[in-house]
Amino acid sequence: MRFFILLSYNGSAFKGWQRQINGPSVQEHLEFAFSAYLREKVEITGAGRTDTGVHAINYVAHLDSCNDSLTKEQHLLLYKINAILPSGIVVYDICQVADSCHARFDAVSRTYKYYVHTKKDPFLNEFSCFFPYELDIEAMNRAAGMLLGERDFTSMAKLHTDVKNHICTVTRAEWQPLSPLNLTPLSEQPYTFCFTISANRFLRNMVRAIVGTLLEIGRGREREEWLLEVLNKRDRGSAGSSVSSHALFLNSIEYPYKTFQIN
Repeated sequence: MRFFILLSYNGSAFKGWQRQINGPSVQEHLEFAFSAYLREKVEITGAGRTDTGVHAINYVAHLDSCNDSLTKEQHLLLYKINAILPSGIVVYDICQVADSCHARFDAVSRTYKYYVHTKKDPFLNEFSCFFPYELDIEAMNRAAGMLLGERDFTSMAKLHTDVKNHICTVTRAEWQPLSPLNLTPLSEQPYTFCFTISANRFLRNMVRAIVGTLLEIGRGREREEWLLEVLNKRDRGSAGSSVSSHALFLNSIEYPYKTFQIN
């Protein structure tokens, strides 16, 4: 039997989703927890990789098992699994799916969010990138609109990976101002912003490179049209620097069929 798992994790303490030989990973901890509770070797497949320090909300993974507790004792199972897992990982739900379902290959859309603040704020640093420059959000959104559709993102991808092509179809790319935390004084101008991007697939480092490129436009160092020039060059060196991973969240994953109650 195949089961989908719904979880979230704070990536600060992990070397990303995928099992690593040089540090702890989310996949490693999940496999240990489920194997310990079910008393069998469990392998877990995730919806995709996230790099070191990147967080995930409502992440989806799958596992195969014939253990009855996965269908008959789910409340107890979730309680026990979360007790085994470190504080940075929580499993919300588990549901049985068709044996042919695949957490990674069946996903039709993924959405990432990146958070930026332009005014020094001690309460935002853990999950937001401090970028101490005034930003032209309208210019950044006009440039972000050039990302929409099917495009070659070689210029925004990590070099020397094993992907066969760099073509991605982006369906959403926009910046929005956010209200600051209630812990901070009110400000006449917004200084916290969120970049949201959705696509059928993402390349390694792609979102962080896109954000770094758009920030160069937002602070006035580059023209809006520069984004298209960067994409057309298909050269990673032509784009902006990658921003820090600590402010990046894989926010949602969509499938062409019903999975959990929240879907």
